[in-house]
Amino acid sequence: MKIKVKFFSSHRDAVGEKEIEVEIKENSSLNDLLEMLSEKYPKLKELKDYTVLSLNHRYADGNSRMKEGDEVAIFPPLEGG
Repeated sequence: MKIKVKFFSSHRDAVGEKEIEVEIKENSSLNDLLEMLSEKYPKLKELKDYTVLSLNHRYADGNSRMKEGDEVAIFPPLEGG
């Protein structure tokens, strides 16, 4: 299945892209996606502990399952001020 992945801030710098489309197995989790992306973009692995995920514009945890056409955003924790 195909999904859209958007990267922000340091995660965008690590990948070198603002947005990509990836092919991933049916019923994959966000953790599966992160693992796959970390293999392709090793610098992304360094940010693992500083990663927030959203699935279709809602915060999500790594166990959330994706479906065809979903949109995932990967970004660092937000800071207030």
